[in-house]
Amino acid sequence: MLSGVGDEAPVEGGAPADPDLVAWARGLGALQEAERLGSSRIGTEHLLLASLLDPVARRLAHDAGIDFRTVQRHLGPPVRAGIGARPGLLPTTAQMYLSDGAGRALAAVRDGAAGEALFADWVRPDLSTDPRARSVLRRRLLALLVAGEGADAARSVLARLEVEPRRDWLVARLADPDDPRPR
Repeated sequence: MLSGVGDEAPVEGGAPADPDLVAWARGLGALQEAERLGSSRIGTEHLLLASLLDPVARRLAHDAGIDFRTVQRHLGPPVRAGIGARPGLLPTTAQMYLSDGAGRALAAVRDGAAGEALFADWVRPDLSTDPRARSVLRRRLLALLVAGEGADAARSVLARLEVEPRRDWLVARLADPDDPRPR
């Protein structure tokens, strides 16, 4: 298991997060995945889970041997929190920070999207997101993680799933998911 309540021994280092990157992590669903697992650190493993929330990315990843449920099992069970849960069990958004690898990966996706009209203000002031932009960004993020960018913890999960033989195929398909030609 790579993450859990408190993250006493984080898999990756981390520093106070750039608010813009935390907003991107929230918009992509990575912050929510970290919270679901009881982690105060948003790591590349949470980015991996968030990227697989996109139906197209999930289908293509499944074809390459990355099963969403298997990834979830590798990362551990969700924290059971709710009414009557111990106070402080889940971190607040202000207590969340990005691992170094997650920060690099999110910055790479953000920088790659800079100047594209679809992604201008895709995370709105009310913290909602444009669904089309979110979908494209999740696919780009998954391609980045599969290719190895900033993927310290995600890389260990992907290695256990033996994705390497299909890596180039998956990265190419994520870049153009509508291309019917096999690669």
